[in-house]
Amino acid sequence: MNIRKQLILLGFLLLSCIGSIKATHNRAGEITYRQLGPLTILATITTYTKASSASADRDTLELFWGDGTSTFVPRANGQGEVIDGDIKINYYTAEHTYPGRATYKLSFNDPNRVGNIQNVNFPNSVDVRFYVETTLTLTNTQFQGFNNSVELLQPPIDFACVNSRFIHNPNAFDPDGDSISYELIVPLESEGMEVPKYELPNEASFPGPDNVISLDPVTGDFVWDSPKSPGEYNIAIRINEYRNGVLLNSVIRDMQIFVDICTTLPPEIDVVDEICVIAGEEINLPVTVTDPDADELVRLSATGGPFISATNIAFLTGNGDYTVQPLRERFIWQTTCEDISDSYYQVVFRAQDNSRGETGLANLKTLRIKVVGPPPEDVQGRTVSDDAIRIDWDFDYACKDTEDDYFIGFSVWRKVNPNPFEVDSCTTGLQGRGYIPVNFLTNQNDGSRYFHVDDFGLEKGRIYCYRVLANFALRTPSGNPFNITESIPSAEICLQLSQDIPLITEVSVDRTEVFDGVIDISWIKPLAEDLDTFENPGPYRYVLKRSTDGQVYTPIPGADFSTNSFAEPVQLSFRDTGLNTLTAQYYYTVDFYSDNMLYGSSLPASSVFLNITSSDNLNTLSWDYDVPWQNYKYKVFRLEGIQYEQIAVLEEESFQDFDVVNDIQYCYYVETEGTYGLSSTPQILLNLSQEACGTPIDTVGPCPPQIAVENPCDLLGENVNPSELINTISWSSVLFECLNSEDIQGYNIYYSSSLSTSLELIDYIDDETFNTYEHLPNEGINGCYAVSSIDSLGNEGMISDRVCVDNCPVYALPNTFTPNNDGANELFIPLENRFVFSIDLKVYNRWGNLVFQTDDPNINWNGTMDNGTEVDEGTYFYVCAVFEQTNEGVVRQSLLLEGNIQIFR
Repeated sequence: MNIRKQLILLGFLLLSCIGSIKATHNRAGEITYRQLGPLTILATITTYTKASSASADRDTLELFWGDGTSTFVPRANGQGEVIDGDIKINYYTAEHTYPGRATYKLSFNDPNRVGNIQNVNFPNSVDVRFYVETTLTLTNTQFQGFNNSVELLQPPIDFACVNSRFIHNPNAFDPDGDSISYELIVPLESEGMEVPKYELPNEASFPGPDNVISLDPVTGDFVWDSPKSPGEYNIAIRINEYRNGVLLNSVIRDMQIFVDICTTLPPEIDVVDEICVIAGEEINLPVTVTDPDADELVRLSATGGPFISATNIAFLTGNGDYTVQPLRERFIWQTTCEDISDSYYQVVFRAQDNSRGETGLANLKTLRIKVVGPPPEDVQGRTVSDDAIRIDWDFDYACKDTEDDYFIGFSVWRKVNPNPFEVDSCTTGLQGRGYIPVNFLTNQNDGSRYFHVDDFGLEKGRIYCYRVLANFALRTPSGNPFNITESIPSAEICLQLSQDIPLITEVSVDRTEVFDGVIDISWIKPLAEDLDTFENPGPYRYVLKRSTDGQVYTPIPGADFSTNSFAEPVQLSFRDTGLNTLTAQYYYTVDFYSDNMLYGSSLPASSVFLNITSSDNLNTLSWDYDVPWQNYKYKVFRLEGIQYEQIAVLEEESFQDFDVVNDIQYCYYVETEGTYGLSSTPQILLNLSQEACGTPIDTVGPCPPQIAVENPCDLLGENVNPSELINTISWSSVLFECLNSEDIQGYNIYYSSSLSTSLELIDYIDDETFNTYEHLPNEGINGCYAVSSIDSLGNEGMISDRVCVDNCPVYALPNTFTPNNDGANELFIPLENRFVFSIDLKVYNRWGNLVFQTDDPNINWNGTMDNGTEVDEGTYFYVCAVFEQTNEGVVRQSLLLEGNIQIFR
């Protein structure tokens, strides 16, 4: 806070002491509501006012419903509740029925805020009206359910200390389980009208790098780190509520922060930030409160959805009284199946010391809790026909018996080939995992097992994998589910319609050569019961075929194996030699014969092919394959001396090796790990790529610098020499600041006349320590600039973002000239003319007749009309529109001049 502001504040404090300023009132407030019927709501205005402002106390407020009507609402809590800090809490509740389904805006407006708010129209915040609003959407309750606003569980008055980190959280809870987000907005004084002279709290008191604010849009944590000046500050937070990704409601909370000079520090809270639990588990977390001031007492409280749960209510083990520190309590919540939700529950712990009695210093800590549905157990499967698979699972599902029919049934999901991901207790559903639903909602059972028969589009030979989810939802009055929540996925079960063809299990490169490469191929036999060896008798024959394009396959000489009986041993592997494994990828399939007739072929499987792209101090590896199983893990090996060593284990199919030096060759291979997910196949399938080498080389330029442009327009209010009218481009050094910047040599300077025109190289600075450049465009002073970095090998990096500056037209006209041929002041010309693209000047005589016009900014009027006739002495009137060219490439009017011209002859 500057000295002037401090003096003003002191003066107002003195005035307030003698009672000569006007009464002040509103500190904070919001509007919330509950839906009572399809078109009926119960709304509540909550205000926090200045308790000592008796003359401004409101026993009634006018609530505008957003449908063209309003109601004068009496205070519901008597004379209001007075709390410490000269604060009164007031509640005004009223019921209203709307004419139809739509989106409405609830609002109320009161004449004045409290005085001396540091960041609202200071020092006259008392003259600013207090206004808050809440939007609501009345949905079709038959299908979409009721729609209640959030409940704000943390009061909107809080206390902060100068030079101490401050945190606040509105702690919004939505009883419908809708998603919530938070955003800072400018407080309002009426609908669509922001309060005047508003600054964010950190901007109103010594702004700087150690005085910043932030609002977490997910948790709602508002952090001010840290206040620099005492006083009262206001902020406004809009809490948005979404259902299925659609914005339904928003509540604006206007709140106040008291900042004081403190001689002690607030307490600290130690508790985990986030946990996930399966419904039915008890949460039992330690919470510890300490205070830097060891002689102070502390107490702990908490608010949040678990404390207003419809089933088991959470609690803290303490009694809420002040006690010696460290204070150790436990947060306990026995979760139930009714608590399952896609949204996180939020618990805000508040620790307070007794440094100021009941309004001692406080601190907050937010805990996020996700309660998830348990996975369906014991998922099994079997084929029930040539084109159908039955999936079944445990009948005793832990959460199938819920109040209000919150459990609505199961969904069954299918995927071709397995996805053996590790189930995470915080991740519900199967979105993004490659599965598709084959039954959205089922409770079908045979009295001992739930089941689903999948007969939709199944193909012989493919591997089909299934997982099951449990689903929960709130119910509309007519019983329709809404806000559906999915459980943790079940374990995966994989199977085929019938495993009556071979399955390839190995295509692994054993030797990398151009002419003598080797690949090992293995496969397993069909299952005898699926093949039906009575219907399909021997002899049985396996013919391995190869392809280099995955399209045309030819038999491999020597890879033809036969047996008379299905039970007799037969060779099920082959070592394919004489290949170009260095640059070629190979594909294989196995033809299976029964009784000398082709019965079927395995699904094809390829070798793993490794590609390497080299650049500056970097080798980028990627690999591809086409296999009927699912690969889920990749190990990268690099040649170190005479042997390969593992350098990475990955789940994605690429790797960047930065641990390399330019101009040295590095060689690699990759091992893939996969599975069919079938009980009849090996559980882990390991296959190797060919060996591939790459040599990093410096072909990449340094990263772009951050640039700024100083425009002389900023100086035009001063006495500026015309030679100073030039743009100055400056940029940051990137030396050792980013990748590939250690050998930076210089910079390229680019210019374009507008954003819509291409950048052109205007100069090269051959000095990496030089970071400024001056430039004057051919026309005007506007334009866009960019800079790129150049290394010692001439590699140019990416060009920086463009920074554009506009013209700042300066144009002034005289009020007289003397076209009398005496050689002095003969022409009407501008007194000042800078950065003007064109004009539209029209000169009129006293009868309103046009006597002269031009679009030339220099004008050069000699006092004659177009036909050469001299105009008479006297007074003339002009209108002059002044145009500039912007960096968007358009011409726009920037000035409009009007005045009189006196002509003397």
